[in-house]
Amino acid sequence: MRALITGSTERVEALSKAFEYAGSQAVTLADMGPGCAAVECYVQLGFTVPARGDTVVRRVRSFLSDGLLERFAIVERVLPLLADSATVLLVTGNQSSESAAPDDHAARLMILRVLAHAIRADRADQAPRHTWVRVISDDRTDAELVEFATSGQKDPTTIPPGVSDEIVGGASYQDWRTEVMGLFQVEV
Repeated sequence: MRALITGSTERVEALSKAFEYAGSQAVTLADMGPGCAAVECYVQLGFTVPARGDTVVRRVRSFLSDGLLERFAIVERVLPLLADSATVLLVTGNQSSESAAPDDHAARLMILRVLAHAIRADRADQAPRHTWVRVISDDRTDAELVEFATSGQKDPTTIPPGVSDEIVGGASYQDWRTEVMGLFQVEV
C-alpha cells in the first residue's frame, strides 16, 4: 500500500516510519510527480498555525484560513492522486501558536467532518470509486493511525452523538448538504 501523508513535518516523518514498519510505502506531495501511481491511503495530519493579526478576531480568522480551511485546499490537490478504493484519514490537531486564542474543539471537529463529507460527495460523483473517509483524533498513536488506514474503521471519539458519518446509498450531494445545514442553529 502507498500512503500519502501531509501535515507537520515531525509528525509526517514519525508516521511515515510507522507505515514503512507495517510494510507500506509512505510518500509526500513532493514525491508525487506526473505519472506516479495512485495512492491507496491519504493521511492528513494537523499542524501548528502561526498567529497573525493585531486583534483576537484577526488571529482567529487567520487560524481558520491558514489552518483548517487550508486543509480543504490540500485535499483538492490530493483527490486526483487517490486510487479508486482509497482510504482518507483526516486527523484532528490543528493548533494555533497562540495559546490565549479562543478555541472551540467541537467546531474544529465539525469543520473536519464537513471536509470529510465533501470528499465523499466528490468521490461518489466519480463512480465506481468507493472511498473510506474518516476523521481521527490526534490523540491516536502512529500505530493506531496505520490500523485505521488499513482497516477503514471509524474512531468513535470523533463522532458526535446523533450525527451521521456516511453519505448512504444513493444519497446525493444535495441530501448531504441538507443534513449538514440542518446541524447549524441560528441564535439571535
